[in-house]
Amino acid sequence: MTTDIQVPPVKKDIDASALATKMLEWEKLKYQLDYLEDLIKQEVKALGKTITVGNVRATYSQGRKVYDYQGAAIRASAPESIVNEWKKTTVTVDWRGVCGEMGIDEIPFVQSDPSVSLKLEV
Repeated sequence: MTTDIQVPPVKKDIDASALATKMLEWEKLKYQLDYLEDLIKQEVKALGKTITVGNVRATYSQGRKVYDYQGAAIRASAPESIVNEWKKTTVTVDWRGVCGEMGIDEIPFVQSDPSVSLKLEV
C-alpha cells in the first residue's frame, strides 16, 4: 500500500498545544472511520461474500463452528469406562515457584521496546 503522507521527524521540543490539537483531530477522525467501518461490515455481512475494492478487502466469514463434544457425550450417558479411557493429563511446571523456593533472586529477562498506543476513552 502506498501513501502520500510524509511523517516529519520527531522534535525533542514538543509544542503541547500542537500535540493536543493533533490528538483531538485524531479522535474526530477515529470516530468517523469506526462508523464507516461498521457500515461496511454490515453491508458485506448482508451480501454474504468477501468484497475487494482497490487496496481494501472486507473479508466475509460464516463464523467458526465450535463442537460441544462433552455435552454430546454427557447427553448420550457415556460410560465411565470410555470416559476414563480418553482422559488426558497435562503436566506444567511453575518455574517462578521453583526459583522462589530455591531463593534465586537474579532472574534473566527480556525488555521490549517502548511503544505508544492511541485509543479513545469512551
